[in-house]
Amino acid sequence: MLKKILYGLVGLFALILIFSAFLPATYHVERSITVNVTPDKVYPYIQNFAEWEKWSIWATLDPNQKLTVSGEPGKPGHKQEWDGPINGKGSMTIDSSENNVYVKMSLVFDEPQAMVAVSKFELKPKENQTIVIWHNEGNLDYPIGRIFGLFLDSMIGKDFEAGLSKLKEVVEK
Repeated sequence: MLKKILYGLVGLFALILIFSAFLPATYHVERSITVNVTPDKVYPYIQNFAEWEKWSIWATLDPNQKLTVSGEPGKPGHKQEWDGPINGKGSMTIDSSENNVYVKMSLVFDEPQAMVAVSKFELKPKENQTIVIWHNEGNLDYPIGRIFGLFLDSMIGKDFEAGLSKLKEVVEK
């Protein structure tokens, strides 16, 4: 009986390894929303991490987290670090930006699971409106990260949708 259980576990482990080998090694999550203001009204809320508390879904999910913001908003090196019981520990740092056009940043998650990602906000003018596009992408470790990747779009995507809805509400006031 013990031998059958052992063979079953080895077989399951082998299936996981084989299945994971055929899964993508990267992920990309993207959501967008149209807001009824011009890009110059949206940009200040995405290029300054001190403004994120007004619309970020993660700020409301972990109200006891410690947030630290440093550097000049909108410039490379502008950084937010967080440490909380729900959101874990990590940081995001602006790598590049163009005023009223985009902000690109590096994300580093230290806890609970180490991971590095790239996030980008694009602002596309459309008459007196702005299409705000939020991208996030990164590499997935083999084998478990690749399996986890199957669920990232639905997990992160719903947070992006909630955050973008809140951003719309804030910028349209």
